[in-house]
Amino acid sequence: MVLLETLVNGLIQGSIYALFAASFTIIFGVMDIPNMAHAALFAGGAYVFYQATILTGLPWPVGIVVAVIAIGLLGAILERGIFARLYDRTESEYVFAIILATLGLARIFERAFAQVWGHEPKEVPLAGLQSGSLHAAGVTVTSLELLVFIFSIASFAFLYWVINHTETGLGLQAIVQDRDLARLKGVNVGRTFLIAFVLGSSMAGVAGVLNAAMFSLTPDMGSSLLIKAFIVVILGGIGRVVGAAVAGYALGIYEAFAILYLSSYYIYATEFAVLILFFLLKAVVLSEGEDDLGAAIADRVRGLTEVTR
Repeated sequence: MVLLETLVNGLIQGSIYALFAASFTIIFGVMDIPNMAHAALFAGGAYVFYQATILTGLPWPVGIVVAVIAIGLLGAILERGIFARLYDRTESEYVFAIILATLGLARIFERAFAQVWGHEPKEVPLAGLQSGSLHAAGVTVTSLELLVFIFSIASFAFLYWVINHTETGLGLQAIVQDRDLARLKGVNVGRTFLIAFVLGSSMAGVAGVLNAAMFSLTPDMGSSLLIKAFIVVILGGIGRVVGAAVAGYALGIYEAFAILYLSSYYIYATEFAVLILFFLLKAVVLSEGEDDLGAAIADRVRGLTEVTR
């Protein structure tokens, strides 16, 4: 019973991690540099929803649509107004400029949220789903937790379709693999960058609404998730949405079980230990030009098997 309940808790927490990390890796894969303001977009979506539903009185489905549009539009403004002007810089200038720009934006947004809505944590009711619950196999799940899990699965199904069955998604995959080659093959890099930003920003905004409804809303509520997103994206593969989803759920399940035996300090320490081990394994196993650790390990095992025959 405890194992099943812990597994369910891990899947629900993993849904938030996976949604946040997937939206993060879409932009990360395109930019080659992490968007340090992603946590602010995450919180921004929740504040827009809070303003639309709690303070203005709009129905919650309308509030989610408003949050998606507002944060998607904000992402488009940032990409066209700031980041697009840096794409033609040298690599070193581009790296430092993007990191500094997104760090500055994160700080500006957090201060703006605090000035407008205050620092104190806010409850974000979502159609009374927090109070409703379902019971099955001895496990109790609130209606909100069930919504978070279903929404997460539906989002990944939609993303999988977009990335694998649309021109924009195929262009996005080509850019992640080799931006210059994608441009030579006729991919409209600028338009794909813009779509990736809007898509990633909108997803972050919705994930922020669900996270605020499950816990509480504060200006810096996405900061701790940004660190976990780095772990998830690196383990799942930069620019790989399915990898981010799998790694996000795995991290959520690990934390749900680990908290039964370890303090939060040791849980963080073990997560970073896995990340360090992952980097060491890549350094030892991967040859020049290889970037797929799983395929490289499979090749090495296949080679050893053939030698021992």
